[in-house]
Order: sequence, then C-alpha cells, then structure tokens
Amino acid sequence: MLLTAAELTANQSLGGKGHGLRRLRAAGVPVPDFAVFPAETFDAALRGLPTDIAGLAERRARLLAFEVSAADARALRDCLAGWGFPGQPVVVRSSVADEDGSQTAFAGLMDSFLNLTTLPQVLDAVARCAASTYSDRANAYRQQRGLPVARPAVVVQRQVLPVACGVMFSTLPEFPQELAIHAVWGFGEGLVGGELQPDEFYFTRKTGLLSRQNIAHKTEQYVAAGDGVLPACAENCHQPPGLRRAPVPAPDQDRACLTPAQAAELFGLGMRLEKAMDRPQDVEFVVAAEGMWVVQTRPITQPIAEVVVYDNSNIQESYCGVTTPLTFSFAQRAYATVYRQTMRVLGVPLAQVAAHEPVVAELLGLVGGRIYYNINNWYRGLQLLPSFRQNKADMERMMGLEEPVDFVTDQRKPLAVSLRQLPRLALNLGRLLWAFGRLKKRISAFHTQFQHQYQRFYALPLAALSPAELLQEKANLDNELLSRWTTPIVNDFYVMMANGRVARALKKAGLADPDEFLSRYLTGDAQLASTQPTHRLQALAWLAWPRPLLRQLLVALPPDVHAQVAALAPDFHREVEAFIAQYGDRTVGELKLETRTMRVAPVVFYHYLRNFLLTEQAPPPAAGPENSLRQQACEELAALLAARPFWTRRATWTALRQLQRAIGYREGLRLERTRLFGMYRALYLAMGQYLTREQALAEPAEIFWLTEPEIAAAAAEILVASGATSAALQALAALVAQRRREFAAYALADVPSRVTVPSPPANGAAASPASPGALRGTGCFAGTAEGEVLVITDPGGSLDVNGKIVCALRTDPGWAALFPMCRGVIIEKGSSLSHSVILLRELGIPTIINVPGITRQLHSGQHIRLDGRTGEIEVLGEQ
Repeated sequence: MLLTAAELTANQSLGGKGHGLRRLRAAGVPVPDFAVFPAETFDAALRGLPTDIAGLAERRARLLAFEVSAADARALRDCLAGWGFPGQPVVVRSSVADEDGSQTAFAGLMDSFLNLTTLPQVLDAVARCAASTYSDRANAYRQQRGLPVARPAVVVQRQVLPVACGVMFSTLPEFPQELAIHAVWGFGEGLVGGELQPDEFYFTRKTGLLSRQNIAHKTEQYVAAGDGVLPACAENCHQPPGLRRAPVPAPDQDRACLTPAQAAELFGLGMRLEKAMDRPQDVEFVVAAEGMWVVQTRPITQPIAEVVVYDNSNIQESYCGVTTPLTFSFAQRAYATVYRQTMRVLGVPLAQVAAHEPVVAELLGLVGGRIYYNINNWYRGLQLLPSFRQNKADMERMMGLEEPVDFVTDQRKPLAVSLRQLPRLALNLGRLLWAFGRLKKRISAFHTQFQHQYQRFYALPLAALSPAELLQEKANLDNELLSRWTTPIVNDFYVMMANGRVARALKKAGLADPDEFLSRYLTGDAQLASTQPTHRLQALAWLAWPRPLLRQLLVALPPDVHAQVAALAPDFHREVEAFIAQYGDRTVGELKLETRTMRVAPVVFYHYLRNFLLTEQAPPPAAGPENSLRQQACEELAALLAARPFWTRRATWTALRQLQRAIGYREGLRLERTRLFGMYRALYLAMGQYLTREQALAEPAEIFWLTEPEIAAAAAEILVASGATSAALQALAALVAQRRREFAAYALADVPSRVTVPSPPANGAAASPASPGALRGTGCFAGTAEGEVLVITDPGGSLDVNGKIVCALRTDPGWAALFPMCRGVIIEKGSSLSHSVILLRELGIPTIINVPGITRQLHSGQHIRLDGRTGEIEVLGEQ
C-alpha cells in the first residue's frame, strides 16, 4: 500500500528516510511532496527466504523482479498527478529500516533514481531501489557493523528543480563550535558522491556569524538528463541515474552558489532542526527558484569531538613558561591526589569519586610544553557539589579566568532525586562548616606533622641511597604528606567561599571592582609567610652592609661564593645556611622540579641577596606606602557602609577579617607545599645522580626529561640488570635527546593563555606544515597513522589496502568494503560531508581530504605519517 505524507504515523514501517521526512513535515520544515511504500509492500516477495547472509542474493533477485500491485500502481499514478507529473519529475529513494539511524547512516550505500518522468520508470525504480537494500556494498557495510538483515521501504518524492544543492551539518564533528554548509550548483549528487568540489560555509554556532568560507572554482555541475532513461545498473555506475554532467556558466564558476541571506537562513534552519530532533543533524537541502527545501535529515553518526578548553590563568604563576615532562607528570598526579581528598572532605560517595576518575586524571593538560588547567574537568568536579553556579563563579575568581566556559553546566536533577539527596548534602555542609571552625587547630597540627617529616627527610643521606630506597622515600612522602593534604584543601575552600562572599558584599556596598579594593586592603601584612623570605633577605643584607670585604665578595659573586663566604665570614655563612634550610625552595619557578633553587644551588641565594647590596645604602624595611593603601581602602569602605544597617556593617568587616586570616593560613600552607615539592626535587636529583653513575644519563639534571612512570621503570630495570647497563637504560639517552629537541621547539612557539581543542582554523588561513617535507589538508577524523602508502588513481589497479594508508584522488561509497582494512585514508579532492567521509568517521579511520596534488606527490611504497586532527602528512622515507 502507498502512504501519502498526510497518512504517515510514527508506528508505521516507513524506514529511516521515511520517518525522517515525516518528522521534518511535523516540524513545519518545507519538504517536497512525498509518499512511502512501507516495508509491508515487499514482505510477500521476500517471504520464506533466510534472513542470514546466505539469502541476500535471492532477496535482491526477487526484489529486482518485484511488481507493484495494480491498486498501488493506481494510487501512485493519482498521487503523482497531484504533483504535476509527468511535467514535474520525481525521485525514488531507499528507506531501509535502519538507514539514517542514530548509529548507522548507510550514507550513499543504497540507490536513488532522479529525474523520472514516466510511470514505468518510477515503478521500475521502486523495485530496483528496494533491491539495492541487499547490494554488495550495503551487505559489506552490514557485516562490518554487525547489523542484521533489514526490511526495505521506498520513498517517492517530487523532484525540485535546483539552482544549488548541498549538505549541512548542524554540528561539525571535527569542530563542534561550528555549523557547516557545503553546496554546489545543480543537483547535489556530485557533492555527496565526492566528485565535485563544493563551496564551504562555516558558522559559529554560539553567535550565528559566518566564521570562515571557501568558495571553490566550479567548472561542472549535475543537471537533469534529457531522456530520463535509467541505466541498466545503478550500483557502481559513475553517473547518477537520471543526471548528466554539464559545464557551469563562466560567470558562476567563481561565484558563491549561496547568497549570504540563503546561508543565514540555512544556519537558522540547522539550529532549529537540531533542537527539534534533539541531536546534531545531517541535512540535505535544495535551493530552488521558489525558495529553500529540505529533502532529508538524519542524525550525525560520527563521534562529535569534545571541545576542551585549556586555560593557564593563574597556574602560570606556579608553572611559568615551558616546563619538563617530570614536572608535568608529577603535577598531574599531585592534583589528582588532592582532588580525591577534596571529594572525600566534601562527603562525595566513593562510587561517585571512582566514576569521576577520568576527570581526576586530566585536571591538567600539557599544551605546547606548558601546563594548563583543563577547564572542562574542573567544572565537572563542581557538578558533584550543590550550588554549582555560585561555586563556579567563586572558582573562576580564584583561578583568574577572564572568560568563563559555558558548555559545562549544572546537571538538573528531578525533584525526587534532589529531595533524597538533601540529608546527605546537609550532612556534607555541616561537616565542611565544622572543619572550617577547627581550622586554627588543624593548621597548627598540620605544620607540626609536616615539620617532623621535613626534618626527617633532610637528615637522610640521599646521595648514598639505592634506587629502591629512593622510591621507598618517595612512597613515604606520598603517604605521609601528599595524601594527607586535607587541611590545606579545607582552607582553600574556605578562602574560595570567603572570597566570593566578600566580593558579593563589597558589590552590594557600592564597590564596582572588589578585586582592586581587596588588593589594597590586604597589602602590608608583614606576617604573611610569603613576605618572610624578603624580610629575612633584607636583614641579611643589613648584616653584610657594614663589612666591606664581605660586601665586596657578595657583589662580585664568584661561582664559588658560598665556599668563600664560609672562609671569610663563618657567622654570616651560618645565617645563610639557616635561611636556605628554611626558605631554600622558595624560588622563582619553585613548583617546576627542574628549577635550580637556592637549596640545589646556593649561588641562587646570593643572586637574590646581591640586589639588596647594589644600592648606595641598604634599604630600610618597607613600612609606609603599603599600610597607607590599606588605610585608604578601609576609609573608602567605611564611608560606603556608613548609611547601611549595623548588622550589614558588622557582617562585612567580619567577612573581611576572616578572609584575611584564611589568606594568611593559605600562604603558610603554600610554603609547606613549596617545601614538599623541594623534597621530591631532591629525591629525583638523587635518582638522576644514580642513573648518571650507571651511564644511563649524561648528568643528573637529565632526570627532568623523563616522566615519573619512566623513572620508576628505570629504577626497576636497575634492580634486575645486576650491574650491566640494559638496552632499556641505554635507550634513555635517546629519549632525553628527543625530549630536549621537542621542548626546545615549544620554547620558541607563542602559545596563548587560552587554547581550545579542537580549534577551527581562521578564515582563509592556510597553516604551514610544522615540519619540513610535510603536506597539509583538512583533517576529518582525529587520530594518527603511520605506515606504507598505497596510491590509487585507477580503481582497476592494486586494491591491496590491508594495513596501508590509502591515497586516492576521490572516493565514493563503493569503497565501503575496503575502508575497514585501511590504516588511514588521504583523499585529494572531496567534501568532509560526503558519504565516504561519513563512513570513514563511523569506522574511526584517520582521514585527511583536500590535499592538492597529493596523488602526484606521493607514490606507493613510501612510508608516511598522517595526523587526522591537524591534517598534516609527513613523508618519512621509502618502505
């Protein structure tokens, strides 16, 4: 039975395309008239046949011989007449049950027949379209995807005479920030088949603005064939049935086939469809003289890349510039350890913490050799807590984020779930408030415990310890200090919340810039631990000032200055040693393990001290300006609060005092953190000394070019090597050399404070390859592949693609059976929205398209590497 568009319902067997058209019509989208032969139409012809692969050939044969019933033929004739047929041609398309599904698109794998102008042609096309459900390429796709045999349905649709046709992805899988539109003159088969180069338009989804475009030189288009005769075989035919190639008129060859107004209309339509269908959509459209039509929509089946935002904000204060692999691996582990403790402090159930382990492991990222916050994961951590919005704002203030990220949002819970969670949340809040009330005692106990471990550690003869003993000391630091960082965490939460509370109170009081006010209010606090080293240095400068010989030595700063000071002024030397014992890890870049601190190299201390001795007289302790700034801030706030109620004034000043006290605690705890990092630094340098003696490293400092797991593996290798230098240890030298080169290149690069991955290219920007001999195209599926290349310019040539990177001029859906065996695919000309690329994304194969002349620049047998994210291809040599 034939079903017209008005007769369709959701529970009918219309197939994927039929249901897609039904939903478009229900959404009020302009869709050309259509009717559907549901799956029941063909059931009788297929009855009794096996449903496994053995019965597919017979299924196809029966459908090729299928004849529409007389009643259906009459219904079809009447329906077509209402559309203006035969003066108005029609299209016949497949609509298999699992076609255009959420996971499987079958893009271009079944046949379509266009420009049909006689009833016999239409009836023949219905049979052949249904039979293409069991074509070789469709069967190969089913086997690759592990799909069962499905029932066919067929769509008959009024053909719209196109000015231009195209495909729109409401969310571009490679760059989810964008909506993509590709279009060509004439019919769209040349685009989806990968034969014609389209115009490309990319809109920023957030703003609706055109972010970039590429207008192709279009010399050919597909137009309706004059005779409308169907070819003998649709499958594997290079010319779409019912169409022919024709030249594009010269004035239109370099003109965009969409006007700005049409492109903007499509953007609005794409966003509307994504919302209506509740997921990103792959939309096929026609621009006709009378307006815009949508002829198909289906879910985008390719994985949508996650947009990750890396921001170095205030973390660059601790990890300025390019760091080393050891620092990053340690910092990443340390942040993960602290995060787990934070969740425990806040009473988050252990199962939830375990489920967030991928978040825990990726709180930091290494971008261009620099340490960044992974902002996505910091926000995800906040989703475990109540008051997401307020905590998010407070965290952004603490992290110094200038531009918040808005695509990680609060997870709204049903009322029943929220009510069930209330007792636990109340308990957690009570536990946190109780911890806040005990901070003073907890911090005192923490410092006592820390100092015990600190004194014990530096009493060890680190240089004499074996690798096993050094690893044991590392485990001791992990267990006794790093894994017991609860008190600093609680105080950091207190500072974060107090800072947010004070900022809100100051805004209510009338201060437009609370941060600027706080910078003045908090100045001049001489008790802060962060100011103590400076005051002590100043005091040492005063001690040296009256002693000309000592001062002369300190200003001259010979390499062995520390030893010379010991000989010239033993009492001063003891003061220096005491300073280094207490503050020797407090150095510029102190959290980077590779930093030469005062403890590692005492000459660094003398560099700092020398600055105080280059003036005409030692500067007196600073006392005035900072305190006057604080006084001015207090007077300004007092004036603003004068007219406010007593309780408001009291609450504001109390909150400020609490914040100042908590910041004081924080600075003391951060000094302990600096000392903890110093202990790990000393351990790893001792391990570097051992590996240098074993001739695995050229010098101890090379240890910083290895990661923590690599160092542990090297230590284990030493234990089993029994005195002989193993191949694994010998390989460390090559790894260190490689890392040195890699990070030296990072140091020359200019990396912004915020990096978004993936990041769409700038309009018209053709990025140059990163390395000599590299070629670049458009990456379509992230991933790398390395191996032998097979260049295919003639389908009749070698198709031995197994384990190779295939390089072709173009591809079409007929390649579906070859794709799964490819290691990677490079296509010289094509569209990222073509059926072939859709299939490659589904299969997860690294793919690059639009590399000019690549089939002439590469030849079979070469060894290459491709990066499907960046679009870069590097020739490594001959196989």
